Amino acid sequence: MNIAKIFIPLFVSIFFSLSSHATGFQMPFSWAERENGSAAVIYTSDYDNDPKYFESEISHSRSGQQGIYFRNYYVEDMNTCSYESSLPKNTTMIFSGQAVKMLSWCKKFSDTDRYYLELTPATERGDHYVINLFKVAILPIEIMYDNDTISFPVTGFTKAWNSAGGNAI
Repeated sequence: MNIAKIFIPLFVSIFFSLSSHATGFQMPFSWAERENGSAAVIYTSDYDNDPKYFESEISHSRSGQQGIYFRNYYVEDMNTCSYESSLPKNTTMIFSGQAVKMLSWCKKFSDTDRYYLELTPATERGDHYVINLFKVAILPIEIMYDNDTISFPVTGFTKAWNSAGGNAI
């Protein structure tokens, strides 16, 4: 009986003190604000005080397909990965509760010796889901990635998508 009195409050306090996918400060920049086919959020994690930059951009693949790409990197002079790779790795991001298979690779900034992660949906179905979600959402989309939950802005996405030129002919 005494053991239950000790362990039940202990388990409850541990449960509430462990923050899963916790994100602290967030500063969004919408598609409409940036007017360059991208949106971003500067954020900090509850477990890491170094500010990060989570960005999405409408761009074209090497084959000319219009798509949506995500980048994650530190605001300060820190790398989120350590080498440049053209071979993607598989990972998962969660968009408004739906897990989406993603391709991830490490890229080097063109003007510094810093590296960042770039991601894009791995399947056509995932690509359509993410793009449609951004088009129909009226409130920020909850994106879970790398133990962080980010409220990502959607204002201006449809205009940016429609202005990006479509698939190359």
